[in-house]
Amino acid sequence: MVLYSILSRYFPSMKKHSWIILVCIVIALAAGAVVAKSQPPAYTVNSTLLATSLPSFAPGTTTEVAPVSKTSAASLAINDAAEIGTRSVMSFVYQSNPALKTHGLTMDDLLINVTAMNPSPTSSTILLTATASKPANAVLLVNAVANGYVAYKTRQAQDQLILQRTYLQNLYNQYQAQSAQLEKQILSYNNSSDPHIALLTTDRNAVITSMNSTQAQLLQLPSSVHADVFVIQPAKIKDVTPSYKALVYLGVIAASGLLIGLLIWLLMIYLDYRLQTDDQVPEKFGLNYLGTLSKDKEIQPGSIPTAGLAAQQLADISVNLRLTGVLPDSWRAPKGAVLLISSVQPEEGKTTIATGLAAVAARAGRSVLVIDANLRQPATHLAFGLAPNDFGLSGLLRANSGQNLDAAVQRTNIPGVWLIAGGTAIDNPTTLLEESMPAILAQVRKKTDLVIIDGPPLLGGAEASLLATMSDGVAMVVGHEKVALLLKARTILRSLTDTPLGVIMNRVSTRKHNPYYAMTCSDDAAIEDLLPV
Repeated sequence: MVLYSILSRYFPSMKKHSWIILVCIVIALAAGAVVAKSQPPAYTVNSTLLATSLPSFAPGTTTEVAPVSKTSAASLAINDAAEIGTRSVMSFVYQSNPALKTHGLTMDDLLINVTAMNPSPTSSTILLTATASKPANAVLLVNAVANGYVAYKTRQAQDQLILQRTYLQNLYNQYQAQSAQLEKQILSYNNSSDPHIALLTTDRNAVITSMNSTQAQLLQLPSSVHADVFVIQPAKIKDVTPSYKALVYLGVIAASGLLIGLLIWLLMIYLDYRLQTDDQVPEKFGLNYLGTLSKDKEIQPGSIPTAGLAAQQLADISVNLRLTGVLPDSWRAPKGAVLLISSVQPEEGKTTIATGLAAVAARAGRSVLVIDANLRQPATHLAFGLAPNDFGLSGLLRANSGQNLDAAVQRTNIPGVWLIAGGTAIDNPTTLLEESMPAILAQVRKKTDLVIIDGPPLLGGAEASLLATMSDGVAMVVGHEKVALLLKARTILRSLTDTPLGVIMNRVSTRKHNPYYAMTCSDDAAIEDLLPV
């Protein structure tokens, strides 16, 4: 159900901007085709090596010291596959194969175009793959690396054999020299019964035993060794296949185009569901557009604009309240009008709008009462530079239906404008508003031409919705809010009351303001002509 609600809300915008994805894919495919066509032809061929763990035997015996195991062979294959791609191995291969230079191949061709991998952690095979612009070169590359690596490993094994033979020969020579030295010492004694002769003879026999053991190890050494890796499947021309590298390029670029298209598409949907310009208000909401208050650094939060562009725009809004039907055609005491100023969320500037509209109406000769009904966070008195009134609206609500009204009303510094401050904050004022606010409004309508309620945010609690049912009109102050939140706010109000509803855009960049939707009244006389009688 939630998914359906989301899709139904965004589907029109999704459909509207779907062409962006198609265009990005087409452009990406075209670019990919150009890139793919510019790539030289490529051919691929494989060669397979087998890593083995040869058994080793104790000298003079047939007993295996390190028997062959699949695990050790597979480990060798993994290590060999990693070693093949190193610069030292490739340098050996390149230097030992003159045919590579003859065919114009370089060291970089080996490093870049030949890869080695172990197909499986339990496999003892190594798969070599070479790619080249010519089939013959691909075969030459992969076979050169395969055979060259075998030669490289053979050379390593041969070097180890030479080192071992040299070590054993030197050890044998040391034992032989020790034996000759001990024999010479034994012969130096004339008396054959001398006890030193027996000790020296024992030492010489031990040396001879070690010498014979070393000689046996020398005899056991092979004359030559081979590598523990073999080529089991060399590459052949008939095995060469065309490379699909160009298609890979095409696929990657096409996928990138799709991704970019999706990102742009989502961005457009996001922007489509934000209120960017004033002409979107009637289009997206079906609500009355009352006017715009431009972004102005000189207007401080909670202050009252009384001059300049802001004052002129507030005058336009005041006129549009009547022209759009948000307020009735006639409102004068004892039948004063009640206008609720609210917003979707906090910090939208509704207090600035409320107090500014009060100043405009007072300047046109109307008596205006501003009521701070944001009882959770009362602060309208600050805009007028007044001290907080602890009695205020909260005191009136508790005093049962508007008694002591005069004690709650404060005169402001603007002639013709009075204020009922919020008073002491109330955490949950809904019940008090529902019970007592209608009677309070009935009293102030008789004494005031226009009552402006500076209400709480609509989505911050039930108070704004409740106050809307008691008002003649509602002006919703919005910044660049998401359309989804504004639609929710409209739905809430429409479900509770038929009170006329209009939208005022606040803090809007002047370049986004559409003058077609705004009336321009340059002087108070024009305002007074359009205000109700």
